[in-house]
Amino acid sequence: MNEAFLPLVSVVIDNYNYGRFLKQCLDSALGQDYPDSKKEVILVDDGSTDDSLKVAQGFGDRIKLIAQKNTGQAGAFNAGIQAARGEIVMFLDSDDYWDRDKMKVAAACFEDPSVGIVQHPLIDVDAQGRALDTVLPGWPPRYTLKDFLAGGAALAAASGVALRRSVLAEVGPLPLDVFYTADIYVTVHGLFVSDAVNLSVAKGYHRIHGQNNWAEGYLSPKKLRMGLELQRTFDGYLVPKLKARGLEFSPMYKFLEDLDVNRREILVAMHEGRRGEAFALWRQLFRRHGLTSLGFFRCSTLLLALVSPAVYIRSHELYRTKRWLVSLRGRILPDT
Repeated sequence: MNEAFLPLVSVVIDNYNYGRFLKQCLDSALGQDYPDSKKEVILVDDGSTDDSLKVAQGFGDRIKLIAQKNTGQAGAFNAGIQAARGEIVMFLDSDDYWDRDKMKVAAACFEDPSVGIVQHPLIDVDAQGRALDTVLPGWPPRYTLKDFLAGGAALAAASGVALRRSVLAEVGPLPLDVFYTADIYVTVHGLFVSDAVNLSVAKGYHRIHGQNNWAEGYLSPKKLRMGLELQRTFDGYLVPKLKARGLEFSPMYKFLEDLDVNRREILVAMHEGRRGEAFALWRQLFRRHGLTSLGFFRCSTLLLALVSPAVYIRSHELYRTKRWLVSLRGRILPDT
């Protein structure tokens, strides 16, 4: 990193009832190999009822603490962004943590004035911080809005995202009904302003545990329904913005979204004992997409869900986390 280029970096941490993870998170942000005078750590406690505030208060004036009533991730992000003074804003979920050089490596990318977004992958760890078998994405050096609309952009979770403050100003306050996909909202709407630079190396750790909003999501009808509602909400904010620019989702994006939405709908129906409806949904999905390689693959695997959601979910987790299975699919389905 060019030592002459040291922008002020604001770390915005959103927290709700993650007191048991909070010290490690704050230590990782405060312990960055970056001048103290050039960084600030803002913790937004979003109405926690555990010991989070006690943990945070133990850090004294080393952090800027904002305690507010519970509004969800978007509300916490809004409060943190408003309080931030830095030219660069980096997000960090309070159950995650960073490598010591993350801030230095990510900040260096912003020396190029055309860069407004930087993202890097994260290593999955369990509640105790033990590394899981993470399959890192094969990102290109940059993503554009066109890449996202084409359905080919895998975006980082919050703890792997950094944005220039001017880009966040264009994105504007986040709508509160985007309650736990605020990180994806920020990045996607940021792509209207700037390309995203993708780092190939993981610089942080994403903790997987039972209280994550996404954790065990396919096992819970409630979480599946939340995911469906969030997708509709997300599209509801994005589609008008695209239309205003004469843009739209590509056929591939719509295809992938349809596969994912129908997978969730089938699982909800099976969880709730509506087997006939689940089979009808599967049959409709096969009619729409069964003649494509990925569509046939997805419909074939979803047959497991029609037998037992638990078996399907276990198979899906094995596929998602085992490198050799991901590699095998890439050879069988090179177009995905």
